[in-house]
Amino acid sequence: MTDKKHPIPYTVLIVEDESVIAENILLTLEAEGFTADISRDAPSALHRLEQGNYDLVLLDIGLPGMDGLSMLQKMRRKLSLSTPVLLLTARATLEDKLQGFACGADDYLTKPFALEEVLVRAQALIRRSRQLCDTAFSLQYGPLCYLVADQSLSINGETIKLPRKCLMILEMLMRYSGRIVPRQKLEEYLWQGEPPSSEALRSQLHLLRKTLQQHQYEGIETVHGIGWRLTLDTP
Repeated sequence: MTDKKHPIPYTVLIVEDESVIAENILLTLEAEGFTADISRDAPSALHRLEQGNYDLVLLDIGLPGMDGLSMLQKMRRKLSLSTPVLLLTARATLEDKLQGFACGADDYLTKPFALEEVLVRAQALIRRSRQLCDTAFSLQYGPLCYLVADQSLSINGETIKLPRKCLMILEMLMRYSGRIVPRQKLEEYLWQGEPPSSEALRSQLHLLRKTLQQHQYEGIETVHGIGWRLTLDTP
């Protein structure tokens, strides 16, 4: 039994070099309303973590080049990230598990595993993490910083006032960290299943853009026929 699908998609980074395993996990998470990225090696994963907001990392230990434990140590020490990490590995001894936890892992799952168990553990780790840090949890993208608990937005350190619907749109866009947010996903989040008028979302986006432009941020890009995304390539 899994959690109800989330109006705001939790974002997971899958760090796994075996394509079949990575794709199966991706499909399982997306079927439950998550959004996910795949990295095949540690350097590309660390780059994604520096650039985006993730709620969870699913990390294989046996990666080519830099292994998962070395990557985990860089996450914790160099990047100072507290993002929960679930280790996925064929190493099953107690010593292996203790080493994983000592490096900063939050949970440990040995291969072969059931995809349903990966999903349940992912949900539990994200839930626990949110309970611990909701009062301080923030989203950042370029000059934008959004404090979730306070519903407070700042651009380059300057606090910006926005109507509630505009804040909800911006929060969703920031959680996607530069990926496209489909129109349907935004409408479901803003109106919780109630069908909006054809102009409702357009009006809210217009107001959001206008306010952000007044503070020198023009990074909301329309992807015609699909949705919207944030970009750092502002005029």
